[in-house]
Amino acid sequence: MAMANPWRANELAEQWDAAVRGNREQAERVRESPAGDDHYAPIADWFRADPDRSGDEALDALLARADAADAWIDLGAGAGRFALPLARRLRQMIAIEPSQGMRQALQQELQKHEIRNIQVWNQRWPHPDPPRADVLLMSHVGYDIEPIQPFLDTIDRAAGREAIALLFDLAPGCLFHQLWQPVLGEPQVRLPAAADLAELLEARGAAVSVERIPARGWSFPDRDAAERAARMRLWLDPDSPKLPAMRSALDGLLVPDGGGFRLPDEMNHAIIAWRRG
Repeated sequence: MAMANPWRANELAEQWDAAVRGNREQAERVRESPAGDDHYAPIADWFRADPDRSGDEALDALLARADAADAWIDLGAGAGRFALPLARRLRQMIAIEPSQGMRQALQQELQKHEIRNIQVWNQRWPHPDPPRADVLLMSHVGYDIEPIQPFLDTIDRAAGREAIALLFDLAPGCLFHQLWQPVLGEPQVRLPAAADLAELLEARGAAVSVERIPARGWSFPDRDAAERAARMRLWLDPDSPKLPAMRSALDGLLVPDGGGFRLPDEMNHAIIAWRRG
């Protein structure tokens, strides 16, 4: 068990919170359209995935941890990318998802694949009364959470045996960070990611293990899909006058990938498991 260092934990948490605030304030300043009520509703379909898929190394690593007697929580379950296949190995899954658009996609996937041992909760964290389960999973959740310490406190209350975070080395919100300077005239404020969480957890006194999983850069089926994704990450309108500059910068960034494209390989996964101190 690591020895807690509250001073260091507070320092790291303050750095995390400052990065999240800086990224959010920058996005609010540069965005060309007002923010919607549900950011994920228009892109919920991006987060659907076949629960019977193969070749997903991150999923395989999570399935290897699933015990048939366990109940798990999937915090920020989205459209069920991991909740659905994991539920087939578990006694119960509680899928927590605050986005209405994502919950609708998740419910559709549950019906399509006839998976009945998943409860879907509309809940935002930190929360005074979270559900409890043997294991809590958060997949690509936390990068933009501020303040981070109350959020982690809620996780520690909810996870009976251990908590697991599946995070990238680079936050998905920063996928197109290389485009910010040429298109928007300033570097993007980078969000915290996997290494930052592991360091913070250790300072909080948790027993932490980290498993590295190589991953290829984010892929797109065609150029139009890559441009739509880049435009969203740069907060540009569909008819923005900055689109020519964005397309020019994309020419030097995208890597051909079969019939589609991908981003450079910055997106390695880490599975960070911890038990509270």
